[in-house]
Amino acid sequence: MKITLFWASVALFVPRALAVPATSTTSAATTSTSTTSTATCTASLTATLCDYPEPEEGTAVASSGKEFCWEYCYDNPPCNFVIFLPGNPTLGTGTCWVYPGESYNSTEASTNCTDPYLDVYEDAVCSGGSAATTTSSRCAATATPSAVAEVCGYPAPADCDSVGCVASTGVVNCLSECVEADACSYAVFNPDNSDDSEYGDGTCWLYPSGTFNSDSATTCNGTVEQYVFDNPCPKPTSSSTSSTGTATGTATGTAASGATGTATGTAGASASTSTGNSAPISMPLSNSLAIGVAMLIWRAI
Repeated sequence: MKITLFWASVALFVPRALAVPATSTTSAATTSTSTTSTATCTASLTATLCDYPEPEEGTAVASSGKEFCWEYCYDNPPCNFVIFLPGNPTLGTGTCWVYPGESYNSTEASTNCTDPYLDVYEDAVCSGGSAATTTSSRCAATATPSAVAEVCGYPAPADCDSVGCVASTGVVNCLSECVEADACSYAVFNPDNSDDSEYGDGTCWLYPSGTFNSDSATTCNGTVEQYVFDNPCPKPTSSSTSSTGTATGTATGTAASGATGTATGTAGASASTSTGNSAPISMPLSNSLAIGVAMLIWRAI
């Protein structure tokens, strides 16, 4: 009879002890939104010219109109001015001449013609559309890269064959790659275009640790071959904190024979959080209390 009563008591309390609430993990969601070209852009018409030096090869882009040039300049920094070269007067299409990193130089312009046709626009500002597409969303400094050195012969990173060397569209993209990488102390951009321009295509070398060592570079005999950039927005190193708490509770149970007793249970709760996504792990207080009450009933019987 005692055994039967005991197991009946255990059936009432133990399921509560064994039913551990499911923990949940909350992660910071990163949402990317892609929009069509619906930006509202404005730019100042600086001059209308007859002639101006053409941009470096690979920087001119086909354009659906002047507004497209303004948005392209805004979305592809560093771009201080853009020239719209009209093509089809009926459709309003043409070509955008883009001069990355340069400022408009009026001394190189010519207005000596009866029908000026090159429109120069500066200070393009856009709102309501896509953000800059070539820069890091978490570091505004990537829009205006400033090389700490211009060298030749600097050695590639040790992990070049795996993740250290990537194709790049220019120094802005290269610096953005460094900022977004899990580990990148500095980057070296190697131009690979006809003009050896830092704003053209090339290869980006990412160095996960250390600093640029000028002694490892050689003197350039003519054209600069490499542009070195420190990471302006390094990611914080991971850190973790932990906390521990203890809770004590008391439960009173009465056996079928009329005996009354008190059981005290203590449950420890601990949580650990880190810079990564993790969920607290805890042991409910009711677990130890329920088992304690079951044992109390056994003794009372």
